[in-house]
Amino acid sequence: MTGNPPSGPARRHLLAAAGSALLLPLLPATVRAQEQAWPAGLTPMGAERAANSRETIPEWTGGLSTPVPGYTEGQPHPDPLIEDGRWFTVTAAEIDRYARRLSAGSVALLKAYPNSFLLPMFPTRRTAAYPQRVYDATVANTATARNESNGLAVHGARIGVPFPLPKTGDEAMWNHVLRWRGESMRATDGVFVVDPSGQRTVTRYRRDMLSPYARGEDGAIALMTRRTVLPPSDRAGEALALWRSIDPIAAPPQFWYRAPGKPRVIPASDFSYDRPDPATGGVRTADMMDMFSGTMDRFVFTLAGKREMYVPYNAYRLDTPVLGPDDLLWPGHLAPNFLRYELHRVWVVEAARRPGSRHAFARRVYYLDEDSWQILMAEHYDGKGTLVRYAEAHCIQATQVPCFTPTLEIAHDLITGKYVVSGVDNQEKAPSFNKAIKKEIFTRNGLQKES
Repeated sequence: MTGNPPSGPARRHLLAAAGSALLLPLLPATVRAQEQAWPAGLTPMGAERAANSRETIPEWTGGLSTPVPGYTEGQPHPDPLIEDGRWFTVTAAEIDRYARRLSAGSVALLKAYPNSFLLPMFPTRRTAAYPQRVYDATVANTATARNESNGLAVHGARIGVPFPLPKTGDEAMWNHVLRWRGESMRATDGVFVVDPSGQRTVTRYRRDMLSPYARGEDGAIALMTRRTVLPPSDRAGEALALWRSIDPIAAPPQFWYRAPGKPRVIPASDFSYDRPDPATGGVRTADMMDMFSGTMDRFVFTLAGKREMYVPYNAYRLDTPVLGPDDLLWPGHLAPNFLRYELHRVWVVEAARRPGSRHAFARRVYYLDEDSWQILMAEHYDGKGTLVRYAEAHCIQATQVPCFTPTLEIAHDLITGKYVVSGVDNQEKAPSFNKAIKKEIFTRNGLQKES
């Protein structure tokens, strides 16, 4: 499948944005020459290797890079940290005490649900780890990767994160978009929309992912994703396929949609930016998928530095097979007794709506894990400066891959009290990584054949 560059207002907007001002393994011999230029004290992903001054964040010693005892292919990942005891708990009454380590979104939830929501804090475990070839590529990218067209495009990078030593907000956001999460993945899970009373609706999906970028392939298409509605929904057969580009001007993203029971596949170019995602009851916008997955032309991204913060991490409890929706989904928020937060260093990126651009959110704040470049928390503000949406990615280290990946993503509408949870698969077969998935299933013809 090929695409033509966008035309009309969309192309003019992109062109204007592009032109406006704005446990560690030893590195092999193939990258020894680059070691000399690599900053001392950093991991191959660009994180600080050392512990913090109080050692409440430990030294990174390589993470969990091999399958843990008890892991069985196709079964949920066992909790390697099950012996950890809770360190302490942050409640609404203690916001002031812990304020400098809390996101505005966490504070908003604590204040909104003072009698039921809390943040269980556990010892910090720096579990994130990747294959050696990802480390090699990441180190090599520092010499070749270029962020061009005023942040909109990436050239000269492959497999690993392109900018492990970021200088700009755009570079940090590209690290999230292009982070390694395996070469492919297939999962069956549910998306739950929960209203303020606790009433919920659910839709089961099959999710497919294929990453040409992670496979080291040339070309502008970095990531292909697809979600297909499964029975018993009356929308069974509905499918949405997305192609993400690392150069949206030369090779624009592709979007294809097949309605349930319809043989025709149509372009879905309007599924972008702030278009409400119908799978989430409108709680999440299209570019809130995967915490952030949009084209970067609507915002100016600023790297605001690094902070030590309480963030969701090592969420193996949420992945427990015996848990059902009644256990997890409470009115207003997830059941806190299954949550796990830890103290980690995160990069903070502030996004301001670009002058002359349209978007439902005027300002956003993203918190990126230093060890993985995964966005762990995201805040979304309206034009009046009100925090209206808050999202979290609750991740685990999938040691069989290995990669650090969300097991659940949660987005809260702080105005209506609704929230959406995606990735609920406790009673489904576990996700399969690096599965042989054909590119055809992500194409218009592939969707057409399946109809």
